[in-house]
Amino acid sequence: MKLKSILSHLEAGGRRRRLPVVLCLGVLLAGAGVVAADEGAKPDDQLPAIKLKDGRFDPSELVVPANTAFKLLVTNSDPDAIEFESFELHRERVVKPGETITVFMPSLSPGTYKFFDDFHSSTPNGVIVAK
Repeated sequence: MKLKSILSHLEAGGRRRRLPVVLCLGVLLAGAGVVAADEGAKPDDQLPAIKLKDGRFDPSELVVPANTAFKLLVTNSDPDAIEFESFELHRERVVKPGETITVFMPSLSPGTYKFFDDFHSSTPNGVIVAK
């Protein structure tokens, strides 16, 4: 239905009919904004990813663009739960065996940010390098 037609319909229907239509329009327009915001999003298979396998992070050094927020996929391929943690990034997430989680990362200034498995001190640390 065209906007002009909707407005004419509202005027003819009086006040009681306006509110539901206005609410529906608001929901539709808000939904359109969400779709537009997601159009530039990367599919999961293109997101930066880290996998813990055989007690090691792979890759142990992940390079990401500086000054850009991003999502990081963390997969635990080991048989025990891990805790992906970074003091510099203020992130701490438990990852169950066989699980992949998404960690929302802030826009990072250029630099190196250490991460580790807090449950297993023998796991070598990794770094995220923002360039």
